[in-house]
Amino acid sequence: MEFICKNCQTSNLEINVYCPQCSQKIQLHRLTFHDILHEAIHYFTHADKGVFQLVRDLIIKRGIIAREYIEGKRKKYFPPLSFFMLIATVFVFMATLGEPKETKNVLEIHPELTKITDSAKKQATINMYERAENVMHFTTKYSNLMAMCSLPLTALVFWLFYRKGKYNYIEHLVAGMYMLGICILIYALIILPLSYIFKFSNNYAVGLFFIVQLIYFAVFYFGFLAKTTKLQFSKAVGVSIVSLAVWVLFSGSLIRLYITTGFWGLLH
Repeated sequence: MEFICKNCQTSNLEINVYCPQCSQKIQLHRLTFHDILHEAIHYFTHADKGVFQLVRDLIIKRGIIAREYIEGKRKKYFPPLSFFMLIATVFVFMATLGEPKETKNVLEIHPELTKITDSAKKQATINMYERAENVMHFTTKYSNLMAMCSLPLTALVFWLFYRKGKYNYIEHLVAGMYMLGICILIYALIILPLSYIFKFSNNYAVGLFFIVQLIYFAVFYFGFLAKTTKLQFSKAVGVSIVSLAVWVLFSGSLIRLYITTGFWGLLH
């Protein structure tokens, strides 16, 4: 008796449990809540490539995980892009738990603006202060979303400094997904909740996040590139500092341009 695989329509013998073409089970039953729950648990905890297993390995083994994944152990580990997007979702959820900031009236904060007699100049100045307030709110509450945007630039910096190595830019980008992902997870699950509990300034939280990034980036790349000497570790620290500095300068320039022109100046 033959059975048709419902996934790829391949004909299979009765003795087959899994389709040799697509690996799906031949005989299926109707979906139940247990099936969905089992799939979700399997997705996160599978011994070979569960996300919890990956987080543990990224803390213990650090860059070795990215090196093994790039060199061919693809089935062993949770995929880097899936991991990075999952962490992004966790962060967005944690960020929404904070109390929303109230909108502040620019004229109340800067009463000196009322003394400006030129109406056009006054409105332009008010708009600039409002944009500055928007930036402050965004960068304090969504600093890690900005960090996610930094991934392509961070990978580029590391690739440029280690371009004589065996990894290309895309492989450095993959390594960066693991590297930056675990830093964002630390921020979302440890630093951010502590800032909510103890009510310390977001500036301190962001500063602590940069310190975590600096340390983890250096240790991660030291393991990723299989380096062994103190000089090589010093280089990893230096490149980590450069990568963070480049992103701060790049994002800071965009922020300044937005505050002063609202980006409309680029059109003239």
